[in-house]
Amino acid sequence: MGKEEPEGLTETPVIDGAGLTPALKETKGEPSKQTASLPDTERGRQDPSGGTNLDRNRPFPPSKPGSVYLLALLLALLLFSFHVVVILDVVGELFGHEAWLLAHLSRLAGEAALLGCFFVLFAAHFIEAAAWGLFLRWTRLFPSTLEGIYFAATSATTLGYGDVVLPRPWRQLGPLIAIHGVLLFGCSTAFLFVILQHVWAQQL
Repeated sequence: MGKEEPEGLTETPVIDGAGLTPALKETKGEPSKQTASLPDTERGRQDPSGGTNLDRNRPFPPSKPGSVYLLALLLALLLFSFHVVVILDVVGELFGHEAWLLAHLSRLAGEAALLGCFFVLFAAHFIEAAAWGLFLRWTRLFPSTLEGIYFAATSATTLGYGDVVLPRPWRQLGPLIAIHGVLLFGCSTAFLFVILQHVWAQQL
């Protein structure tokens, strides 16, 4: 007398569109239940609520581009003001101690003053690129701050590699950052030229 096989689930191959994937199917005429998992890209984005977590890095709605551009213009004006303060106050304070430099460094006073100006301006431009990067990350146009800084730096220096671009309708931010960067670098270049003239005239 043979033993009856227990009713249960048997594994049968089911085509899921990407090849044969094992799936479980009930034996007594019940509808088949496919338990094949989602692809890794979809499973990684799925949240516990059953939907997909796509809003975490979503940029501002395209219906409100004006607010982002207005904030970008305000940030540009703020960074212009910051650059002016750096040039007139910080570097001006450095040259206010010209007598001290001459007394303690003698022939190296001019070189020390120029190096100080270079380092201060380099730090200023780095801070400005970082500010743009933080802005781009805050507006969720880039997934990370470092990527935003990279885009801002390549735009401000007009390198324009093109490996990182903004989506529509935010592409106008790239030229805006580029114009802002060109003006700031031009201001820094003119200031360094004035400093060189002063050093040569004073024979520091």
